[in-house]
Amino acid sequence: MSTDQLHGRSLATPLIERPVQGAGIGVAPVGLSRAADWLKARALFVIAVCAVVVISLLGIPQHLAQDGWLALVVGRLVAAHGIPTHDYFTVMAHGVRWVDQQWLAQLVMYELVRLGGLQLMTVLYVLLTGAAFAGAVAAGRALGGEDLDVLAVTLPGAFFYMATAVSIRTQGFAYPLFVVSLWLLASDLRAPVRGRRVYWVLPLLVLWANLHGSATMGAGLAGLYGLVLLLRDARTVRLAGLRNGRAWLFIVAAPLSLLVTPYGTGMIHYYRVTLGNPEFGRIVTEWKPVTSIPLLAAPLFLVAALGGLVIVSLLLRGRAARVHLAPLYDVAVLAVLALGAVIAVRNVTWFGLALIVLLPAMITSWRHGRAAPLRRSRTNLIAALAGVLLSVLITVGVLAHRTTWFESTYPSGAVRTLSRLIARDPRAKVLANVRYADWLIWERPALFSGRVAYDTSFELLTRSQLVAIADLAANTANARATVAHYPIWILYPGNHSANRKLLRRPGVHVVTRSHRVIIATYRMG
Repeated sequence: MSTDQLHGRSLATPLIERPVQGAGIGVAPVGLSRAADWLKARALFVIAVCAVVVISLLGIPQHLAQDGWLALVVGRLVAAHGIPTHDYFTVMAHGVRWVDQQWLAQLVMYELVRLGGLQLMTVLYVLLTGAAFAGAVAAGRALGGEDLDVLAVTLPGAFFYMATAVSIRTQGFAYPLFVVSLWLLASDLRAPVRGRRVYWVLPLLVLWANLHGSATMGAGLAGLYGLVLLLRDARTVRLAGLRNGRAWLFIVAAPLSLLVTPYGTGMIHYYRVTLGNPEFGRIVTEWKPVTSIPLLAAPLFLVAALGGLVIVSLLLRGRAARVHLAPLYDVAVLAVLALGAVIAVRNVTWFGLALIVLLPAMITSWRHGRAAPLRRSRTNLIAALAGVLLSVLITVGVLAHRTTWFESTYPSGAVRTLSRLIARDPRAKVLANVRYADWLIWERPALFSGRVAYDTSFELLTRSQLVAIADLAANTANARATVAHYPIWILYPGNHSANRKLLRRPGVHVVTRSHRVIIATYRMG
């Protein structure tokens, strides 16, 4: 018997029937089959990510608001004149020393607009934030969460994430850094031996510190990692933990990374006047406690309570000890971020991302072993492919829109009306609602720079100025003195109560009123 016969093949079998590796025959079907299997296994996750991207793309005109216009205005300044040190955009902050912490994100956003218009900038922004959401789902699976558990947590996590993540602003650049940093830190604590990959968190923090103020949270995640390592050593070898170089590196280097910016130690002042400033909550909705939005507070408290029950159950069983330091770190992170979400609406997004990354593994452990895998049906595959195709088509459609679509929620004729009013009094200053201030400067920088009262750079204002803005419609001496300096007003119609009080003042004349804007003139009697 020949060798070929021993292997079940006759010498007469044509060689063409054997697929050749690397040749076109046989490779494409195998590749497509593997891709289909991969997509089937992750179909529901792909659908969730596509849904987030599609919703974000369709809502771009509503999501491009005051923070986005501020980023473009400042990005244009950075591109033309370098990193700013003093503010000259507004009346109230004119000449004030300025620590523009978000300079790099602002520059990137402006350069994208310069390269491809609002179309390119907004689409890439949505894809970046969508990638962060997808990364959170992937991290939840990589850290040990079974697919059903990841999917169950992804739904509420997406709700919390979308609460503020849809806004187009510099904060979006921090979402991928948050997910990657949290995954690196949490996965290292799960490893039987500490690895070197976790050190990437430190340069990520330096980058983060030049993109957005939430870098303080990233430093907190890294510092907490170091504290957990110290606690482990203190429990096992007592005082030897004091010699844990890795732990101390993260505890010390994480906060110091926040100073690695063009402003150096000036960042200390920036964080001092922004973090925990009580006046911000009176002016900006996102700085208010989550209880100010019941539709967001109720599910937040419900999910936090359910997550707390899972954590308590794990601790009572003693199962958490089996994965070493990871549960302690995960619990601490979720607890701190949940508290932050309660304190300020703007923190709900970070809690949503952390929930997707960390909670699935806890639920999997709580449920004693492996869950049934997600069904790999043809229906799921078709739905996932449809989601991807829809995302691509909408992306192309958004890129094809004219610039007017992106500004469609803003009053196109307001600039012309204001220009006519200013022509009558070239020295007149404009009391602009924060929604319009930087949009006006973006549209006509020569006309409105240094003329509008204030913008969203609230950290540049004094406490008395912030109080005056919060109480602008009140009939107090401070409020009356503030509006007296501005003979031209542009108000947001959505502020019904404040507008009624302002427009009832003697000497106010409404020039134009629509569902998008109210423009009025004011002359004290």
